[in-house]
Amino acid sequence: MAKQRTNVTSTLLVVAALVLGGLGFYFNRPGATPTNPVAVARENATDGTSARGLRARGEPRVEHQLRVSPEKVDLGTISQCKTIEPLELVLTNDGAQPVTIVGWIATCSCVVPELAAGAVIEPGSFLKVTVHVHPLGLGGKSQRLDFRLDGNARGASVRIDYRIESAILPMPVMVVRPDSFDTKVVDLERIDVDGNFIAEKFAIRGIEPMVAHFIDSTGDGRAAIEVDFKAIDAVAEASDGRDSKFEWETRGGKRRWKSLELTVETDCPACEYLRIRIRNR
Repeated sequence: MAKQRTNVTSTLLVVAALVLGGLGFYFNRPGATPTNPVAVARENATDGTSARGLRARGEPRVEHQLRVSPEKVDLGTISQCKTIEPLELVLTNDGAQPVTIVGWIATCSCVVPELAAGAVIEPGSFLKVTVHVHPLGLGGKSQRLDFRLDGNARGASVRIDYRIESAILPMPVMVVRPDSFDTKVVDLERIDVDGNFIAEKFAIRGIEPMVAHFIDSTGDGRAAIEVDFKAIDAVAEASDGRDSKFEWETRGGKRRWKSLELTVETDCPACEYLRIRIRNR
């Protein structure tokens, strides 16, 4: 009796294996539709970070050959107390089809390329792109800038390394427009190269553009200013859109300011001009 049960069990196992094997062949045969969602995404995605990167089933995959030079940049030591020269990158189309750059993505809002969406690079041609790096915070930094192509596919990437040392540190390091108010206080603190506070008095001599005012100083290495976002709106409105202090964007067909570089003049020899990044909502 036990032997009969063993035989029946073995027979059932063989049948099950054959059925599963047949199903596996059916779902993985050429032209079959994968049922695993992960497999579907991997088969169709040109960019795994966005649903916009999915291509239609049956549409041939286009291989882009966009090359960026250089692929890595080391800026060395930079500072919010010094002018930062912009970078120049070269994008080259090594493919046989035109390449359309639909936009870009950076790991930090402190990296800003001068690039209009929809730029087309013909086969064998190149495009020079100016990139601005705004120092925010302290210490070593490593940023990545990706150029996006049709379908939101990643076309080429560049890595930008640098170290920030500033004699006066603004807090916050990036001043973002509040949701409920039109002003924001920014504290300024005298520090050494390691970021430690120094009780060394400094005075504010001026602010450009005049969209903020001095409000306080303890006389021991600390001061404060208050940024007026309504005043920034007025300056931006009067600008013709070519003011290099602003970064612009278009929303709903209307131009608006995205960020502004505010310059604070001080009597500190180590930081005569402190550059603070102001960001709109």
